[in-house]
Amino acid sequence: MSEPSNQYCKAKTETGQPCRLKAGTSGYCHLHDPQKTEEGKSTKSQMGRLEEIIDMVLRVSQAKGWDAYIKSIDKKHWKYATISASRYEGTYQIAALIEISYGSKVSLSCESTSFHQYGFSNLRKALYDEFEAISWLKPIEKPISAGKPDFLDALRQILRRFDIVVRQLKKRHADRPAIEIHDEYDIQYLLHAILRGLFFDVRAEEVSPSYAGASSRLDFLLKDEKVVIETKFATASLRDKQIGEQLIIDIERYQAHPDCKILICFVYDPENFIRNPAGLEGDLSRKTDRFEVIVLVVPH
Repeated sequence: MSEPSNQYCKAKTETGQPCRLKAGTSGYCHLHDPQKTEEGKSTKSQMGRLEEIIDMVLRVSQAKGWDAYIKSIDKKHWKYATISASRYEGTYQIAALIEISYGSKVSLSCESTSFHQYGFSNLRKALYDEFEAISWLKPIEKPISAGKPDFLDALRQILRRFDIVVRQLKKRHADRPAIEIHDEYDIQYLLHAILRGLFFDVRAEEVSPSYAGASSRLDFLLKDEKVVIETKFATASLRDKQIGEQLIIDIERYQAHPDCKILICFVYDPENFIRNPAGLEGDLSRKTDRFEVIVLVVPH
């Protein structure tokens, strides 16, 4: 006796004959189930588009001189992929992690994973430009904006420990002359050496735009990072009020500098002439969308 007809797929083959494959709960076989067919088409389309973004990231990275490879990829749902990129500048390695997310919306993020960042901003801009140029992405999602620069916390920590470096340099073997800090020029001398060991483009005594009819030279400009560092040396005649007044003028002046997005005012106070260091830091530090001021009084 033949099996009941309702056990067979309700669909017809390409030749017009009834399908003789066993039906599932939907009444169709796995080849003709409309839901599975649409899911398959959707998965195939998503896979192709995710691969297109991956190919773009690899192509742009390599064109910019970076070695890039696929670190991970979601081959089940084709929703996520991570690409690792790196390059060398001299003996320093610069590394980045590019993450692609393809869910209800498509996003691309590019973050530095190394302290040194020479060329990273150019890579990120090129990737975001190419990402936005993909026609089928518009207007799904624009690239994720970059967060706080990775180097900033490390730079802040280095400056916070500046006094430890100074005290260490006073300890020399066999009574050799110690390196000591007597004035602001000594601070700049030592800090310049430290910065040169960490950043590629350190510019000392860069000319700043004029303010109130006068121009001056800023102490250090980290060109690639768009950071200006201004140093002060607290003395018996240069305390809270005087340093505060000077920093207010510096802050107003450096806002006009085209390469200054972050101003770090570094006040070295080894003799504790500043009576309220936390107050000085809190009163003058501020952050807006276009300009950030960080005031550090060290030590305290």
